[in-house]
Amino acid sequence: MLAGMSQRPSSSASRAQQSSLAGVRVDRARTELRHGRAIVLHDDASGSHLLAAAVETLEAHRLEDLLHSGLPLKLLLTAERLQAMGWSSTSTGSTLPLPTAPTLNQLQVLAGVSPCDDRPPLPGDASPADAPMVAALALAKRGRLTPALLVARLPATGEGAWQHWLDERQVLSLSAADVALAGPSGAALRRVSDAHVPIAAAEDCELVLYREIDGDAEHVAIVVGRPPAAAPVAVRLHSACLTGDLLGSLRCDCGDQLRRAIDQLAKDGGVLLYLAQEGRGTGLASKLRAYRLQDTGLDTLQADRHLGFRADERDFRAAAAMLQDLGIARIRLLTNNPAKIAALRDAGIEVVDRLPLSAAVNAHNARYLQTKQEQAGHWRDGERPD
Repeated sequence: MLAGMSQRPSSSASRAQQSSLAGVRVDRARTELRHGRAIVLHDDASGSHLLAAAVETLEAHRLEDLLHSGLPLKLLLTAERLQAMGWSSTSTGSTLPLPTAPTLNQLQVLAGVSPCDDRPPLPGDASPADAPMVAALALAKRGRLTPALLVARLPATGEGAWQHWLDERQVLSLSAADVALAGPSGAALRRVSDAHVPIAAAEDCELVLYREIDGDAEHVAIVVGRPPAAAPVAVRLHSACLTGDLLGSLRCDCGDQLRRAIDQLAKDGGVLLYLAQEGRGTGLASKLRAYRLQDTGLDTLQADRHLGFRADERDFRAAAAMLQDLGIARIRLLTNNPAKIAALRDAGIEVVDRLPLSAAVNAHNARYLQTKQEQAGHWRDGERPD
């Protein structure tokens, strides 16, 4: 070792290590929620502890266990879900008191997980979410779960009693700050494998698989033909859509856009990034729930908000990381969505041009396409950005 050099890691290395460890804890907590098990989030600033369990995956015997624990349980919902229930005054996630002797179905109706013919009655006054509650909602979304949780602030006194209850059930604990420290899901990827895969549109095609380091999602780069080395590369960001891509669903334009994009890329070479972000990042289960809601008259964005989600839950940093790994810095993006251009530019990718991508309109997707244009700001065919 050179004289005068310390063995202490640099502050940037220390931050990277802290972020990595936080990512491990967040991934474990996300997995616990997906399996219907409770977790504890503690707030280092206030010293408070929050017990949280996802309503979507909660089972009846675990609900009974929580109800008999003596803990002050409440229902935690996002602002979007509360507004859909008629609580127009709230702009933040909040907790509601539980109905008397609640059943699992009652909670799942309130959470939007189970369908309800009428608007469920609000059980009481809402209280704004604190930092651990905000972190709990973010964890549910990372697990592709409906963002609704059964929560309880653990009492500061009598720590031994509730700690014994937690220990018996092997409840995982992490800091609420870990969720922010870990960064967004998909920001860090590992290149796993690749292979030559001839496809109908282009026999010269290579698939490159990427896996999230702090998650379980896998994204695929489809390199079609021979993208130009010097000129900007034509690129399409395509979020996975099982119903449209595989089954040819007429409810959306996804499958049509996927096939037209590959045909267009095959002409001069390009890359399609197939991103594991089903349902604008809400997951397949919530996407199907949203379809049922659309059958009752809601549009696609209203349906997602009814389930507690924002208009778009996707994060395109994974796409930027894939492009950087492929050595692509300048692109021509096939898209009608201005948010994709902004996200890639924010991540350091130079988007030099926008190539429109049209899709067929039918009786089943006309309202969906209109909603994307009028409410989500998507460009219409032939429309150019300012």
